[in-house]
Amino acid sequence: MAARRSAAGWVPDSAAAAAGRARRPALVTWLCVGVITLAGVQAAGLLGSLQLPDLPYAVPRAYFILRSGLWATWGLTAALGAFLGRPWGRPLLRVGGPVLAVWHWADRLLLTQSEFGRLGTPLRAAATLAGVGALLWILGRPEARRYFEENRR
Repeated sequence: MAARRSAAGWVPDSAAAAAGRARRPALVTWLCVGVITLAGVQAAGLLGSLQLPDLPYAVPRAYFILRSGLWATWGLTAALGAFLGRPWGRPLLRVGGPVLAVWHWADRLLLTQSEFGRLGTPLRAAATLAGVGALLWILGRPEARRYFEENRR
């Protein structure tokens, strides 16, 4: 018999179901791990942008702080919502993931001014498409939809 962790310790899945909580699919858990990883990268970018040297940049320094702070906050909020099965977690991921990808590419195309900065663009494009595709595929799976719908009650 499978078990899951709760505030009261490890309880069998049947007890979790009896308490009205849906069992989180493994794919949703892995999605949360990926989104938390991206949020960590953005948090590191936020800390790095607080220590930028005095150099000419294509945008004001505050942009780097706001962008990284915004996406780190989104990532942590979306991952927490998905992990806990909150009704707003799924739409936050469905909309925010593609918006983050578009924003990332707008940054790359508009702000990258050197040839060196453009190296690896095809690989980054493939990774972006794979990541957004995986996000939408996981959220579209019947067990993921059922998880978020059952936790609405």
